[in-house]
Amino acid sequence: MNIVATERVPVAFKGEGEGIGELSWGQQAIWKGMIDSGESLTMSAVRELKPGATTDAFVSELAFYLNYYEAMRTLFRFEPDGHMLQVVHSSGTAEIEVYYAGDRDPAELAAEIDRRYATTLFDYQHEWPLRCGLVRRDGVLTHAVVAIAHHVADGMGAMAMVEDRRGRDPVTGRPPRTPGIQPLAQAALQQTIAVRRLNDAALRYWEEQLRVISPTMFPAAFPTARPPEAGAQDAGRFWEADYTSPALLLALRAVAVRLGVSTGAVLYAAFASALSLTTGVNPVATTVIVNNRFRPGFANAGGPMAQLGLCTLDVAGESFPELVLKTRSRLLSAQKYAYYAPYENDALVDRIGRERGVTFDLRCMFNDRRNGDGPLETAPDEAEIRAAVPATTFGWREVKTLHQRLMIHVNEHPTELRAAVQIDTAYLRRDDMARVLRRMEQTVLDAALDPAGLA
Repeated sequence: MNIVATERVPVAFKGEGEGIGELSWGQQAIWKGMIDSGESLTMSAVRELKPGATTDAFVSELAFYLNYYEAMRTLFRFEPDGHMLQVVHSSGTAEIEVYYAGDRDPAELAAEIDRRYATTLFDYQHEWPLRCGLVRRDGVLTHAVVAIAHHVADGMGAMAMVEDRRGRDPVTGRPPRTPGIQPLAQAALQQTIAVRRLNDAALRYWEEQLRVISPTMFPAAFPTARPPEAGAQDAGRFWEADYTSPALLLALRAVAVRLGVSTGAVLYAAFASALSLTTGVNPVATTVIVNNRFRPGFANAGGPMAQLGLCTLDVAGESFPELVLKTRSRLLSAQKYAYYAPYENDALVDRIGRERGVTFDLRCMFNDRRNGDGPLETAPDEAEIRAAVPATTFGWREVKTLHQRLMIHVNEHPTELRAAVQIDTAYLRRDDMARVLRRMEQTVLDAALDPAGLA
């Protein structure tokens, strides 16, 4: 059903900072992902409103974001030669769309608005990268839908903006902290000698890894690396699954306590080992999403700060405890060298590929979105772990397209390991991916239930 806003409420804004400049490295990195996917990679949310919600309150909320965060009032400029610049505006007018539900269920209408916002490309040259819609029924606001294009912020950045809005001074409306180094200033900083040295070090690291890894985790010799047959299990090419395992989270904690590491290192070691056993490729090389906000001055920086790190791990000839400790070091290296100029890194990947006579396909991603638990002190007991094993769940659904061959997103949850798994079955079939997950879980369970093996 076609839906049309029945009212458009103007939102005037005036913020500090304006200018034209290069894209920051974080902006370049997410723009590459947007181009590869053909989507704005929009982050959106639907909020059910409490009684008494007003349009004026949302005008104030939208104006807050536009006033204080340059990325919210940034448009892109595409030069005739293809070069891309960011243009930060100090003032302007955005708008809120208001939809009247009439006889429709307001929640259903809000969900439909959310889908439209999420699937409609932003006009990067002319449209402010923030959309806001309100649903009204019988004169009462029932739902709000807010969406931002991914080049405005990564997940952590969006959360920081929301926290700042909630913590703003009730009198002045100002946030509890400054927005930090915003993208235009980041881009200028990234041209300084000190930061260029960090870029050079990162490119050296990438070159060292690129000279020894397989050009792909899914070589043509692997039996599943062929188009699926019509009517076969994988007749559809792109698939996604939700994987949940309370037992795996408990086992990860048990192993992490005994080895004095984070659960992230244990999980990645088990995943890499299982993937290598399934595909026959070693060392394992995956990209990992690194949040560069750990760098000095970037904790609450504006704009996207995430970039891809390259994690390589030789899984052969190691006991699992040895592999976990090695993994901790390799993940730290991937994080350390994930701050670089993306276009220069692309050129490096192409050059090393030509020198080796190969074409790199690094579209195998492991993204642990959890905040990190550090060394834990208390381990779950054996009976608790065993009792949770039957609760593991895993089920597929077909999706239209993916821009990775394999991608795993591990999400925060207090009582179970939750992951979203996505695969292109021209490279890895569903039963093979299921085998990877079973091996990953069993590896950690075996380690947790056999303390002698971790001594």
